[in-house]
Formats: sequence, C-alpha cells, structure tokens
Amino acid sequence: MLEVRTKGVPVPIIYDIDLAKSEIVMERIFGPRVKDLFNELPLEDARKLARDMGKVVALLHSNDIVHGDLTTSNMLMRDDGAICMIDFSLGERTTAIEKKGVDLHLLFEAFHSAHYMREELLDDLLDSYKESFVGAVEVIQRVKEIKKRGRYT
Repeated sequence: MLEVRTKGVPVPIIYDIDLAKSEIVMERIFGPRVKDLFNELPLEDARKLARDMGKVVALLHSNDIVHGDLTTSNMLMRDDGAICMIDFSLGERTTAIEKKGVDLHLLFEAFHSAHYMREELLDDLLDSYKESFVGAVEVIQRVKEIKKRGRYT
C-alpha cells in the first residue's frame, strides 16, 4: 500500500508495521463501502463516482499495479467524497495486459452483480479510464477476450 500511495492512489496511511507481532497500524477510514453506497446515490452523484472509479483504476494500471480484487467492496468513500482503495493483499506490480484485464473484468462483474441497477454507468467508468490511461484500449480489448473464455457468456 505504501508503494501504491507514492503513485497517487488514495489508500489509508500506514503508521506502523510490527513484523514481530504481524501487525499493521493504519488510518481508519470511517466512510461507507462504495458497494453499499453506489446504488443509493442520486444518478449524477453515482455518475461522478463511476468516473472517479475509472480514474483510480487508470492510475493503478498506468503505474503497472493491479489490485487483484478490484470490486466496490474494496473501495471506501471518504467524508470528502474521494474514493479510498483498500485490501491490496492480492495486488502486484506487473506490465501484463492480461492481469490488468482480469482486474478490470472483476470490476465489471461487480457492476453486473451488485450494481445491476446502475450498469449503464460502466460507460462513464470506461470513458474516464480511457481518458486517464494511454493503454486503456488494449486492456479493454483483453477484457472482451477474457469474457469470451468464461463459462457463461
């Protein structure tokens, strides 16, 4: 998370790491999970949030970082309205388009299941992702290929 923070991705501040005790002391984010908030927001607020999600994912991917569990459950909403990413336990540094595609595909799946009422806002997320990341078109193309490989199409 410290490395991700240095790239400008909003994450909780890490205050201390105690390897002997296997403890991490970090900032507590009091806002709700985006998963719990997104469907209830007025449409224009939800649209802005979708665009913000696209920017955050673009920031990760443009710095060759994948989250590994990219869902709205791992996004918190700060009091100031900014997204804060959490749980990078499956994250990694990689230049692999495939892994970035899997990351984005997982977020799409979260939209299809948890946010089906707001599924049309995926277009806003994707527009923002493309505006913010030079390699977006290639990753989005890979998402289409990954979807075709799935058991259910």
